Amino acid sequence: MMRRIVDYELEGWIHSYSAAEVSQGSGERKVTWRQRVQYAVGHAINDYYTLMPAVRLQTPIQVLLNRRWPRNQDEFPDPLFYWQVYNQVVAQLTLITGMLIYDYPVALYENWSMKSDVLGMQISIIFQALWQDRRDPTRITVQKFLLEDNVELVKAFSHLTNVFWHGAFGCPPGIIEVYTLLDDRKHDIIGESLELQASLDYVRLLTDAWETEIQGTGGKDREATITSSSAWAI
Repeated sequence: MMRRIVDYELEGWIHSYSAAEVSQGSGERKVTWRQRVQYAVGHAINDYYTLMPAVRLQTPIQVLLNRRWPRNQDEFPDPLFYWQVYNQVVAQLTLITGMLIYDYPVALYENWSMKSDVLGMQISIIFQALWQDRRDPTRITVQKFLLEDNVELVKAFSHLTNVFWHGAFGCPPGIIEVYTLLDDRKHDIIGESLELQASLDYVRLLTDAWETEIQGTGGKDREATITSSSAWAI
């Protein structure tokens, strides 16, 4: 049976080492404020780019973000931090989406899968937004939106996307753009700068480490990861 790798499960596992929150006394993972905000951000971006450009001009993305923004301030460290996060996310999304107000992505929050014979696994990735270069239609920009800057998450997504693109299209992606909203940063990774063999080795090692940990816990970590990472995807 071919191994199956799902991007948000790997991301949840990687993220758990730096931002896991455990409910007191129970030892069970709980949905964090970060995941709730990420969920709201994903829906806002999806809703915004689904609109006609003329409607976007009359619809601030803040209005769409408010539809699913977490209301419970107790899930945040304090009320001041709650509003700081909100204002920063609104400012960043307004800036980012304003640059592409008249364009349509070629794919928006779509779950794509491909079989990698080299790795012997099926890779499944939810691509948040894909944009086609006007001057070169074969060149695709892959966008990803994170809340906080996490070097390992950026590295994992870049290598996983490179492996996926080579397997599905026989070439690297044009550019990978990773926005980290709360840090006001943007990572630009040129597809041609990623060596395929290095990406294959990285994905293989990452997958082996993840599966080894899962097997060591009898599959409980996978169930916890799926539960805690479900808010990463819309």
